Amino acid sequence: MKRFIYFLLSLLGFGAVACNGSHTVVEYGCPTMTFSLKARVIDEAGKPIEGIEVQTNRNAFYADNYSDAEGNIDLKVGMWPDTNIDLVFTDVDGAENGGEFETLELNIADKVEQVEEGSGSWYEGGYKADLGDVVMTLKEESDEQK
Repeated sequence: MKRFIYFLLSLLGFGAVACNGSHTVVEYGCPTMTFSLKARVIDEAGKPIEGIEVQTNRNAFYADNYSDAEGNIDLKVGMWPDTNIDLVFTDVDGAENGGEFETLELNIADKVEQVEEGSGSWYEGGYKADLGDVVMTLKEESDEQK
């Protein structure tokens, strides 16, 4: 019966502290890191593009994940710890903001830097990437569109 109760408690996230007299912090949850992204989305002529959606393979960007009127993206989010980050920039409004742009996929692992130490437990620290200008390419018109 005790084993069954221990099993149920473990499923609910309860645990026991060490029996050797040392103080052990019991944590419940999952490891996280904070990630800040700065970028400016522009077209090939250098003009800022509004309304470009940016997402990551880590599924961390939940709100305000679109470029503003000046093309700026300035986000700070919590996410699973992993600095091998892929970003996808997508034109979701079609021709509305200067034309219809190709989807752009970037791996930014080489641009991610740690800016804050972790806590030694679940929090892995703060990381940032400043991409500067991200250039989007206009989609070529097909014969059907001409």
